Amino acid sequence: MENDDVFTQIIAKLKRVSQSGRDLEMEYELEDEYESIETSLLEGKSSVDPGKMGIFATALFIVGEMTGSGILGVPQALAYSGYSGFALMFLCVAVATYTGLTLSRNWMHVRDQYPRCAKPYQCIGNSAFGKCGEVAVQVCANVTLVGGCCAYILIAAQSLSRFLFIEFEVDCIGYRTCVAIMALVFLVVLLFGSGGDSLLVPVLATVLSVTFTLLIIYGIFQTGKSPNFQPYQVTAKSWFLSFGKFLFAFGGHSAFPNFQKEMKKPRDFPGSVIIAFLIKLVLYIPVGITGMLFFGDIVKPNILHNIDPQFKALNACILLLVAVQAIMSATILGNPVAAMIEGAIGAPHKQLFSAKRVAVRIGYVAVAIVVCEAIPRFDLIMALIGGTTINTAVFILPSLFHIKLAKKDKWLTFKKTLDALSITFGMGAGIVCTYASVSHICGRDEHSHSYFQQLTVGIVCTYASVSHIVDEMNIHTATFN
Repeated sequence: MENDDVFTQIIAKLKRVSQSGRDLEMEYELEDEYESIETSLLEGKSSVDPGKMGIFATALFIVGEMTGSGILGVPQALAYSGYSGFALMFLCVAVATYTGLTLSRNWMHVRDQYPRCAKPYQCIGNSAFGKCGEVAVQVCANVTLVGGCCAYILIAAQSLSRFLFIEFEVDCIGYRTCVAIMALVFLVVLLFGSGGDSLLVPVLATVLSVTFTLLIIYGIFQTGKSPNFQPYQVTAKSWFLSFGKFLFAFGGHSAFPNFQKEMKKPRDFPGSVIIAFLIKLVLYIPVGITGMLFFGDIVKPNILHNIDPQFKALNACILLLVAVQAIMSATILGNPVAAMIEGAIGAPHKQLFSAKRVAVRIGYVAVAIVVCEAIPRFDLIMALIGGTTINTAVFILPSLFHIKLAKKDKWLTFKKTLDALSITFGMGAGIVCTYASVSHICGRDEHSHSYFQQLTVGIVCTYASVSHIVDEMNIHTATFN
Protein backbone atom coordinates (compact mmCIF):
# COMPACT_ATOMS: atom_id res chain seq x y z
CA MET A 1 0.00 0.00 0.00
CA GLU A 2 0.98 3.65 -0.32
CA ASN A 3 1.00 4.02 3.46
CA ASP A 4 3.20 1.07 4.42
CA ASP A 5 5.64 3.53 5.97
CA VAL A 6 2.87 4.74 8.31
CA PHE A 7 2.32 1.23 9.62
CA THR A 8 6.09 0.85 9.99
CA GLN A 9 6.01 3.89 12.29
CA ILE A 10 3.20 2.29 14.32
CA ILE A 11 5.15 -0.93 14.74
CA ALA A 12 8.19 1.06 15.88
CA LYS A 13 6.04 2.84 18.49
CA LEU A 14 4.67 -0.49 19.68
CA LYS A 15 8.20 -1.71 20.28
CA ARG A 16 8.99 1.42 22.25
CA VAL A 17 5.82 0.89 24.30
CA SER A 18 6.94 -2.54 25.36
CA GLN A 19 10.27 -1.12 26.52
CA SER A 20 8.86 1.81 28.49
CA GLY A 21 7.22 2.10 31.86
CA ARG A 22 4.28 4.07 30.54
CA ASP A 23 2.61 1.08 28.92
CA LEU A 24 -1.02 1.91 29.62
CA GLU A 25 -0.82 5.62 28.81
CA MET A 26 1.03 5.10 25.53
CA GLU A 27 -1.29 2.26 24.53
CA TYR A 28 -4.23 4.67 24.78
CA GLU A 29 -2.33 7.28 22.71
CA LEU A 30 -1.43 4.63 20.15
CA GLU A 31 -5.01 3.40 19.89
CA ASP A 32 -6.19 6.96 19.11
CA GLU A 33 -3.42 7.43 16.51
CA TYR A 34 -4.12 4.09 14.85
CA GLU A 35 -7.85 4.84 14.63
CA SER A 36 -7.07 8.23 13.06
CA ILE A 37 -4.75 6.69 10.49
CA GLU A 38 -7.17 3.87 9.73
CA THR A 39 -9.96 6.40 9.13
CA SER A 40 -7.72 8.46 6.85
CA LEU A 41 -6.81 5.40 4.80
CA LEU A 42 -10.42 4.32 4.42
CA GLU A 43 -11.33 7.84 3.26
CA GLY A 44 -8.41 7.92 0.78
CA LYS A 45 -6.53 10.61 2.71
CA SER A 46 -2.82 10.93 3.43
CA SER A 47 -0.53 12.06 6.20
CA VAL A 48 0.69 14.79 3.83
CA ASP A 49 -0.83 18.22 4.49
CA PRO A 50 -3.53 19.01 1.89
CA GLY A 51 -3.28 22.04 -0.40
CA LYS A 52 -5.89 24.66 -1.23
CA MET A 53 -6.67 24.28 -4.94
CA GLY A 54 -9.73 22.65 -6.43
CA ILE A 55 -10.09 20.77 -9.71
CA PHE A 56 -10.83 23.78 -11.93
CA ALA A 57 -8.19 26.04 -10.36
CA THR A 58 -5.59 23.35 -10.97
CA ALA A 59 -6.76 23.00 -14.58
CA LEU A 60 -6.19 26.75 -15.05
CA PHE A 61 -2.60 26.38 -13.85
CA ILE A 62 -2.05 23.67 -16.47
CA VAL A 63 -3.68 25.75 -19.22
CA GLY A 64 -1.78 28.91 -18.33
CA GLU A 65 1.62 27.24 -18.40
CA MET A 66 2.38 26.83 -22.14
CA THR A 67 -0.84 27.50 -24.03
CA GLY A 68 0.03 30.95 -25.43
CA SER A 69 2.88 29.80 -27.64
CA GLY A 70 0.83 26.86 -28.86
CA ILE A 71 -1.98 29.12 -30.07
CA LEU A 72 0.42 31.11 -32.25
CA GLY A 73 2.30 28.10 -33.63
CA VAL A 74 -0.43 25.48 -34.14
CA PRO A 75 -1.81 26.99 -37.43
CA GLN A 76 1.52 26.49 -39.22
CA ALA A 77 2.00 23.10 -37.55
CA LEU A 78 -1.34 21.95 -39.00
CA ALA A 79 -0.64 23.49 -42.41
CA TYR A 80 2.83 21.88 -42.60
CA SER A 81 1.53 18.43 -41.63
CA GLY A 82 -1.61 18.42 -43.79
CA TYR A 83 -4.87 16.79 -42.77
CA SER A 84 -2.89 14.01 -41.09
CA GLY A 85 -1.83 16.73 -38.63
CA PHE A 86 -5.25 16.52 -36.96
CA ALA A 87 -4.75 12.81 -36.29
CA LEU A 88 -1.22 13.57 -35.08
CA MET A 89 -2.48 16.28 -32.72
CA PHE A 90 -5.19 14.05 -31.24
CA LEU A 91 -2.64 11.24 -30.83
CA CYS A 92 -0.38 13.61 -28.89
CA VAL A 93 -3.36 14.68 -26.73
CA ALA A 94 -4.36 11.08 -26.02
CA VAL A 95 -0.86 9.95 -25.03
CA ALA A 96 -0.18 13.15 -23.05
CA THR A 97 -3.45 12.67 -21.15
CA TYR A 98 -2.58 9.07 -20.33
CA THR A 99 0.91 9.97 -19.09
CA GLY A 100 -0.57 12.85 -17.08
CA LEU A 101 -2.85 10.37 -15.31
CA THR A 102 0.10 7.98 -14.91
CA LEU A 103 2.20 10.72 -13.35
CA SER A 104 -0.66 11.40 -10.95
CA ARG A 105 -0.69 7.75 -9.88
CA ASN A 106 3.09 7.85 -9.43
CA TRP A 107 2.82 10.77 -7.01
CA MET A 108 0.04 9.06 -5.05
CA HIS A 109 2.33 6.03 -4.67
CA VAL A 110 5.27 7.98 -3.22
CA ARG A 111 3.89 11.17 -1.65
CA ASP A 112 3.81 9.79 1.90
CA GLN A 113 7.54 9.11 1.63
CA TYR A 114 8.14 12.83 0.94
CA PRO A 115 5.67 14.83 3.09
CA ARG A 116 7.75 18.03 2.78
CA CYS A 117 8.88 17.56 -0.83
CA ALA A 118 9.39 20.81 -2.76
CA LYS A 119 10.04 19.06 -6.12
CA PRO A 120 7.55 16.18 -6.44
CA TYR A 121 8.55 15.03 -9.93
CA GLN A 122 12.17 14.72 -8.81
CA CYS A 123 11.01 12.79 -5.75
CA ILE A 124 9.14 10.37 -8.01
CA GLY A 125 12.30 9.85 -10.05
CA ASN A 126 14.36 9.34 -6.91
CA SER A 127 11.91 6.78 -5.55
CA ALA A 128 11.90 4.84 -8.84
CA PHE A 129 15.56 4.92 -9.91
CA GLY A 130 17.45 6.74 -7.18
CA LYS A 131 19.74 9.63 -8.01
CA CYS A 132 19.75 8.83 -11.74
CA GLY A 133 15.97 9.23 -11.95
CA GLU A 134 16.08 12.47 -9.99
CA VAL A 135 18.83 13.96 -12.19
CA ALA A 136 17.00 12.94 -15.38
CA VAL A 137 13.87 14.78 -14.25
CA GLN A 138 15.89 17.82 -13.13
CA VAL A 139 17.69 18.14 -16.46
CA CYS A 140 14.47 17.79 -18.49
CA ALA A 141 12.64 20.29 -16.29
CA ASN A 142 15.36 22.95 -16.36
CA VAL A 143 16.03 22.74 -20.11
CA THR A 144 12.29 22.88 -20.79
CA LEU A 145 11.87 25.93 -18.56
CA VAL A 146 14.80 27.77 -20.17
CA GLY A 147 13.68 26.86 -23.70
CA GLY A 148 10.08 27.84 -23.03
CA CYS A 149 11.24 31.11 -21.48
CA CYS A 150 13.30 31.93 -24.61
CA ALA A 151 10.33 31.11 -26.86
CA TYR A 152 8.13 33.54 -24.93
CA ILE A 153 10.76 36.31 -25.08
CA LEU A 154 10.89 35.87 -28.87
CA ILE A 155 7.08 36.02 -29.06
CA ALA A 156 7.06 39.23 -27.01
CA ALA A 157 9.82 40.70 -29.21
CA GLN A 158 7.93 39.84 -32.40
CA SER A 159 4.82 41.44 -30.98
CA LEU A 160 6.68 44.64 -30.06
CA SER A 161 8.42 44.86 -33.45
CA ARG A 162 5.19 44.39 -35.39
CA PHE A 163 3.29 46.78 -33.11
CA LEU A 164 5.83 49.57 -33.69
CA PHE A 165 5.80 48.98 -37.44
CA ILE A 166 1.99 48.83 -37.85
CA GLU A 167 1.03 51.61 -35.43
CA PHE A 168 3.93 54.06 -35.85
CA GLU A 169 5.68 52.86 -39.03
CA VAL A 170 8.88 52.58 -37.02
CA ASP A 171 11.33 50.18 -38.60
CA CYS A 172 14.64 51.62 -37.36
CA ILE A 173 14.33 49.42 -34.26
CA GLY A 174 15.12 45.95 -35.59
CA TYR A 175 13.63 42.70 -34.42
CA ARG A 176 16.83 41.71 -32.63
CA THR A 177 16.84 44.99 -30.75
CA CYS A 178 13.27 44.24 -29.70
CA VAL A 179 14.58 40.94 -28.31
CA ALA A 180 17.00 42.89 -26.12
CA ILE A 181 14.27 45.35 -25.06
CA MET A 182 11.81 42.62 -24.08
CA ALA A 183 14.58 40.72 -22.32
CA LEU A 184 15.20 43.81 -20.18
CA VAL A 185 11.48 44.05 -19.40
CA PHE A 186 11.57 40.37 -18.50
CA LEU A 187 14.56 41.01 -16.21
CA VAL A 188 12.75 43.78 -14.35
CA VAL A 189 9.72 41.55 -13.76
CA LEU A 190 11.94 38.59 -12.87
CA LEU A 191 13.78 40.60 -10.20
CA PHE A 192 10.52 41.13 -8.35
CA GLY A 193 9.65 37.43 -8.31
CA SER A 194 7.17 35.33 -10.25
CA GLY A 195 3.83 35.55 -8.51
CA GLY A 196 3.53 31.90 -9.48
CA ASP A 197 1.91 30.96 -6.17
CA SER A 198 -1.06 33.24 -6.81
CA LEU A 199 -4.20 31.98 -8.51
CA LEU A 200 -4.41 35.36 -10.26
CA VAL A 201 -1.51 34.44 -12.57
CA PRO A 202 -2.99 31.34 -14.25
CA VAL A 203 -6.47 32.89 -14.35
CA LEU A 204 -5.12 36.01 -16.06
CA ALA A 205 -2.96 33.93 -18.44
CA THR A 206 -5.97 31.81 -19.43
CA VAL A 207 -8.24 34.84 -19.87
CA LEU A 208 -5.63 36.54 -22.05
CA SER A 209 -5.18 33.35 -24.11
CA VAL A 210 -8.92 33.00 -24.71
CA THR A 211 -9.26 36.70 -25.55
CA PHE A 212 -6.48 36.92 -28.10
CA THR A 213 -7.52 33.57 -29.63
CA LEU A 214 -10.97 35.00 -30.39
CA LEU A 215 -9.39 38.20 -31.73
CA ILE A 216 -6.98 36.22 -33.93
CA ILE A 217 -9.84 34.21 -35.45
CA TYR A 218 -11.76 37.44 -36.07
CA GLY A 219 -8.65 38.97 -37.65
CA ILE A 220 -8.19 35.97 -39.95
CA PHE A 221 -11.79 36.28 -41.19
CA GLN A 222 -11.36 40.04 -41.66
CA THR A 223 -8.15 39.49 -43.64
CA GLY A 224 -9.86 36.92 -45.84
CA LYS A 225 -8.59 33.93 -47.74
CA SER A 226 -5.36 34.40 -49.66
CA PRO A 227 -6.15 35.06 -53.37
CA ASN A 228 -3.28 32.76 -54.37
CA PHE A 229 -4.17 30.07 -51.86
CA GLN A 230 -2.25 26.84 -52.22
CA PRO A 231 -2.08 24.02 -49.67
CA TYR A 232 1.39 23.43 -48.30
CA GLN A 233 3.28 20.59 -49.96
CA VAL A 234 3.96 18.42 -46.93
CA THR A 235 7.43 16.90 -46.64
CA ALA A 236 8.83 14.47 -44.10
CA LYS A 237 10.86 17.29 -42.54
CA SER A 238 7.91 19.68 -42.23
CA TRP A 239 5.75 16.88 -40.80
CA PHE A 240 8.30 16.01 -38.11
CA LEU A 241 8.81 19.70 -37.24
CA SER A 242 5.04 19.97 -36.75
CA PHE A 243 5.20 16.86 -34.57
CA GLY A 244 7.68 18.62 -32.26
CA LYS A 245 5.43 21.69 -32.05
CA PHE A 246 2.47 19.54 -31.02
CA LEU A 247 4.61 17.88 -28.35
CA PHE A 248 5.51 21.34 -27.02
CA ALA A 249 1.90 22.55 -27.16
CA PHE A 250 0.69 19.68 -24.95
CA GLY A 251 3.71 19.58 -22.63
CA GLY A 252 4.08 20.95 -19.13
CA HIS A 253 4.08 17.64 -17.25
CA SER A 254 7.18 18.64 -15.27
CA ALA A 255 4.94 20.86 -13.13
CA PHE A 256 1.99 18.45 -12.84
CA PRO A 257 3.06 16.87 -9.51
CA ASN A 258 3.58 20.36 -8.06
CA PHE A 259 0.01 21.28 -8.99
CA GLN A 260 -1.32 17.99 -7.63
CA LYS A 261 0.52 18.49 -4.35
CA GLU A 262 -1.29 21.81 -3.85
CA MET A 263 -4.79 20.35 -4.31
CA LYS A 264 -7.31 19.87 -1.53
CA LYS A 265 -8.01 16.38 -2.89
CA PRO A 266 -4.95 15.16 -4.84
CA ARG A 267 -6.85 12.10 -6.05
CA ASP A 268 -9.00 14.45 -8.16
CA PHE A 269 -6.02 15.59 -10.25
CA PRO A 270 -6.93 13.37 -13.26
CA GLY A 271 -10.08 15.48 -13.62
CA SER A 272 -7.93 18.63 -13.78
CA VAL A 273 -5.75 17.09 -16.50
CA ILE A 274 -8.75 16.18 -18.65
CA ILE A 275 -10.37 19.62 -18.23
CA ALA A 276 -7.08 21.38 -19.06
CA PHE A 277 -6.48 19.41 -22.26
CA LEU A 278 -10.08 19.94 -23.37
CA ILE A 279 -9.62 23.70 -22.91
CA LYS A 280 -6.38 23.55 -24.91
CA LEU A 281 -8.12 21.71 -27.75
CA VAL A 282 -10.95 24.24 -27.74
CA LEU A 283 -8.35 27.01 -28.15
CA TYR A 284 -6.03 25.26 -30.61
CA ILE A 285 -8.47 23.68 -33.09
CA PRO A 286 -10.46 26.78 -34.25
CA VAL A 287 -7.41 29.01 -34.72
CA GLY A 288 -5.47 26.13 -36.31
CA ILE A 289 -8.21 25.27 -38.81
CA THR A 290 -8.89 28.89 -39.83
CA GLY A 291 -5.18 29.66 -40.26
CA MET A 292 -4.61 26.50 -42.29
CA LEU A 293 -7.64 26.94 -44.57
CA PHE A 294 -7.24 30.70 -45.14
CA PHE A 295 -3.48 30.96 -45.75
CA GLY A 296 -2.25 27.52 -46.80
CA ASP A 297 1.41 27.53 -47.77
CA ILE A 298 1.93 31.18 -46.78
CA VAL A 299 0.94 30.74 -43.13
CA LYS A 300 3.67 32.19 -40.91
CA PRO A 301 5.34 30.59 -37.87
CA ASN A 302 3.51 33.28 -35.89
CA ILE A 303 -0.08 33.51 -37.16
CA LEU A 304 -0.22 37.18 -36.12
CA HIS A 305 1.98 38.05 -39.10
CA ASN A 306 -0.76 36.85 -41.48
CA ILE A 307 -3.36 39.33 -40.20
CA ASP A 308 -3.72 42.32 -42.53
CA PRO A 309 -1.81 45.30 -41.02
CA GLN A 310 -4.48 47.74 -42.23
CA PHE A 311 -6.60 46.71 -39.22
CA LYS A 312 -4.48 48.78 -36.86
CA ALA A 313 -6.71 48.77 -33.78
CA LEU A 314 -7.27 45.01 -33.99
CA ASN A 315 -3.57 44.33 -34.45
CA ALA A 316 -2.68 46.63 -31.57
CA CYS A 317 -5.05 44.84 -29.18
CA ILE A 318 -3.82 41.37 -30.16
CA LEU A 319 -0.13 42.26 -30.11
CA LEU A 320 -0.28 43.97 -26.72
CA LEU A 321 -2.25 41.08 -25.18
CA VAL A 322 0.20 38.55 -26.60
CA ALA A 323 3.22 40.53 -25.37
CA VAL A 324 1.83 40.82 -21.83
CA GLN A 325 0.90 37.14 -21.72
CA ALA A 326 4.31 36.14 -23.11
CA ILE A 327 6.31 38.12 -20.52
CA MET A 328 4.09 36.79 -17.75
CA SER A 329 4.57 33.19 -18.92
CA ALA A 330 8.33 33.73 -19.37
CA THR A 331 8.54 34.93 -15.77
CA ILE A 332 6.60 31.91 -14.49
CA LEU A 333 8.96 29.59 -16.37
CA GLY A 334 12.14 31.50 -15.58
CA ASN A 335 11.76 31.97 -11.86
CA PRO A 336 12.14 28.30 -10.77
CA VAL A 337 15.50 27.90 -12.55
CA ALA A 338 16.82 31.17 -11.13
CA ALA A 339 15.59 30.19 -7.65
CA MET A 340 17.32 26.81 -7.92
CA ILE A 341 20.66 28.45 -8.81
CA GLU A 342 20.23 30.95 -5.98
CA GLY A 343 19.62 28.14 -3.53
CA ALA A 344 22.76 26.34 -4.74
CA ILE A 345 24.98 29.40 -4.18
CA GLY A 346 23.30 30.48 -0.94
CA ALA A 347 21.65 33.69 -2.13
CA PRO A 348 19.35 35.25 0.52
CA HIS A 349 15.80 34.24 -0.34
CA LYS A 350 14.01 37.23 1.20
CA GLN A 351 16.33 39.96 -0.10
CA LEU A 352 15.06 40.91 -3.57
CA PHE A 353 18.13 42.92 -4.50
CA SER A 354 20.96 41.01 -2.86
CA ALA A 355 24.12 40.93 -4.98
CA LYS A 356 23.97 37.17 -5.57
CA ARG A 357 20.30 37.18 -6.52
CA VAL A 358 20.66 40.08 -8.94
CA ALA A 359 23.78 38.52 -10.50
CA VAL A 360 22.03 35.17 -11.01
CA ARG A 361 18.99 36.73 -12.68
CA ILE A 362 21.05 39.03 -14.89
CA GLY A 363 23.13 36.02 -15.94
CA TYR A 364 19.98 34.02 -16.65
CA VAL A 365 18.59 36.76 -18.88
CA ALA A 366 21.97 37.09 -20.64
CA VAL A 367 21.89 33.37 -21.49
CA ALA A 368 18.32 33.76 -22.75
CA ILE A 369 19.39 36.65 -25.01
CA VAL A 370 22.21 34.54 -26.48
CA VAL A 371 19.80 31.69 -27.25
CA CYS A 372 17.24 34.08 -28.74
CA GLU A 373 19.84 35.78 -30.92
CA ALA A 374 21.23 32.43 -32.10
CA ILE A 375 17.79 30.95 -32.88
CA PRO A 376 15.51 33.95 -33.55
CA ARG A 377 12.44 31.81 -34.28
CA PHE A 378 10.25 30.64 -31.43
CA ASP A 379 8.72 27.87 -33.57
CA LEU A 380 12.12 26.18 -33.98
CA ILE A 381 12.73 26.37 -30.24
CA MET A 382 9.28 24.84 -29.72
CA ALA A 383 10.13 21.98 -32.11
CA LEU A 384 13.57 21.36 -30.57
CA ILE A 385 12.42 21.43 -26.94
CA GLY A 386 9.27 19.50 -27.84
CA GLY A 387 11.28 16.69 -29.42
CA THR A 388 13.86 16.43 -26.64
CA THR A 389 13.19 17.35 -23.02
CA ILE A 390 9.41 17.82 -23.17
CA ASN A 391 9.04 14.55 -25.03
CA THR A 392 11.16 12.79 -22.39
CA ALA A 393 9.34 14.34 -19.42
CA VAL A 394 5.87 13.81 -20.93
CA PHE A 395 5.95 10.47 -22.74
CA ILE A 396 8.92 8.46 -21.44
CA LEU A 397 9.67 9.17 -17.78
CA PRO A 398 6.09 8.96 -16.36
CA SER A 399 5.54 5.52 -17.91
CA LEU A 400 9.04 4.34 -17.02
CA PHE A 401 8.56 5.36 -13.38
CA HIS A 402 5.09 3.79 -13.32
CA ILE A 403 6.47 0.40 -14.42
CA LYS A 404 8.84 0.57 -11.45
CA LEU A 405 6.42 1.95 -8.84
CA ALA A 406 3.04 0.45 -9.79
CA LYS A 407 1.32 -1.70 -7.20
CA LYS A 408 -0.21 -5.05 -8.12
CA ASP A 409 -3.84 -5.01 -9.21
CA LYS A 410 -5.98 -6.76 -11.80
CA TRP A 411 -5.21 -4.06 -14.40
CA LEU A 412 -1.44 -4.03 -13.87
CA THR A 413 -0.55 -5.98 -17.02
CA PHE A 414 -2.77 -3.76 -19.17
CA LYS A 415 -1.31 -0.60 -17.61
CA LYS A 416 2.25 -1.78 -18.19
CA THR A 417 1.40 -2.56 -21.81
CA LEU A 418 0.17 1.02 -22.25
CA ASP A 419 3.32 2.25 -20.51
CA ALA A 420 5.48 0.31 -22.95
CA LEU A 421 3.56 1.77 -25.90
CA SER A 422 3.96 5.28 -24.47
CA ILE A 423 7.71 4.81 -24.06
CA THR A 424 8.01 3.47 -27.61
CA PHE A 425 5.96 6.38 -28.93
CA GLY A 426 8.12 8.87 -27.01
CA MET A 427 11.41 7.40 -28.18
CA GLY A 428 10.33 7.33 -31.82
CA ALA A 429 8.92 10.86 -31.66
CA GLY A 430 12.03 12.14 -29.92
CA ILE A 431 14.41 10.77 -32.53
CA VAL A 432 12.58 12.06 -35.62
CA CYS A 433 11.58 15.44 -34.14
CA THR A 434 15.03 16.16 -32.76
CA TYR A 435 16.67 15.24 -36.07
CA ALA A 436 14.29 17.47 -38.04
CA SER A 437 14.69 20.48 -35.75
CA VAL A 438 18.48 20.21 -35.33
CA SER A 439 19.02 19.77 -39.08
CA HIS A 440 16.87 22.85 -39.71
CA ILE A 441 18.64 24.96 -37.10
CA CYS A 442 22.12 23.91 -38.23
CA GLY A 443 21.16 24.21 -41.90
CA ARG A 444 20.33 27.30 -43.88
CA ASP A 445 17.51 29.77 -43.57
CA GLU A 446 15.94 31.84 -46.30
CA HIS A 447 18.89 34.25 -46.28
CA SER A 448 21.48 31.47 -46.68
CA HIS A 449 22.86 31.82 -43.16
CA SER A 450 22.85 29.12 -40.53
CA TYR A 451 21.03 30.09 -37.36
CA PHE A 452 24.21 29.81 -35.35
CA GLN A 453 26.00 32.12 -37.78
CA GLN A 454 23.22 34.62 -37.12
CA LEU A 455 24.30 34.98 -33.49
CA THR A 456 27.26 37.21 -34.42
CA VAL A 457 25.14 39.12 -36.92
CA GLY A 458 22.41 39.56 -34.32
CA ILE A 459 24.76 40.94 -31.67
CA VAL A 460 26.31 43.39 -34.15
CA CYS A 461 22.88 44.52 -35.41
CA THR A 462 21.57 44.93 -31.87
CA TYR A 463 24.60 47.03 -30.89
CA ALA A 464 24.25 49.16 -34.03
CA SER A 465 20.53 49.73 -33.48
CA VAL A 466 20.94 50.66 -29.83
CA SER A 467 23.84 53.01 -30.70
CA HIS A 468 21.70 54.65 -33.40
CA ILE A 469 18.83 55.20 -30.96
CA VAL A 470 21.18 56.68 -28.33
CA ASP A 471 22.76 59.01 -30.92
CA GLU A 472 19.34 60.21 -32.08
CA MET A 473 18.32 60.88 -28.48
CA ASN A 474 21.53 62.86 -27.86
CA ILE A 475 20.96 64.93 -31.03
CA HIS A 476 17.38 65.76 -30.01
CA THR A 477 18.50 66.60 -26.47
CA ALA A 478 21.26 68.89 -27.75
CA THR A 479 18.82 70.61 -30.15
CA PHE A 480 16.28 71.13 -27.37
CA ASN A 481 18.91 72.62 -25.07
